[in-house]
Amino acid sequence: MNVVERELGTRNATKLMVFAGAFHIYLGYTMFQLSVIIPNAFQTTIGTIMAVLGLLTFCVSLIIWLQKSWATKIIAVVGIAACAIAVIFAYFYLIIIIAPIYWFAIKWIRPSQPTEIPDWAPDWNED
Repeated sequence: MNVVERELGTRNATKLMVFAGAFHIYLGYTMFQLSVIIPNAFQTTIGTIMAVLGLLTFCVSLIIWLQKSWATKIIAVVGIAACAIAVIFAYFYLIIIIAPIYWFAIKWIRPSQPTEIPDWAPDWNED
């Protein structure tokens, strides 16, 4: 994989995580505002958790942008946490939206990371 394809995968995964973070924050804000109109601790709790997941997703997008090697693990953890929260709070339709976003981000980031040094690469440490 050349440098252009690697950068394109990183850029796409970063944009997708920014979109997912904005989506989580929007959901959290909407649920929190609903609890202001109709007082309900359940809506406040789910709104707060979604907003925190949104902020965490924004942090993951920064990690992807900096091309850290452990970015895929963090994307997987945040994605699983978001889907688990959706199941726990019975928002099953959110899994249809949330899971593919994180899956595509992992798919785009995996090929963009170098896996191993090929055998034909020169060894610069030889004397």
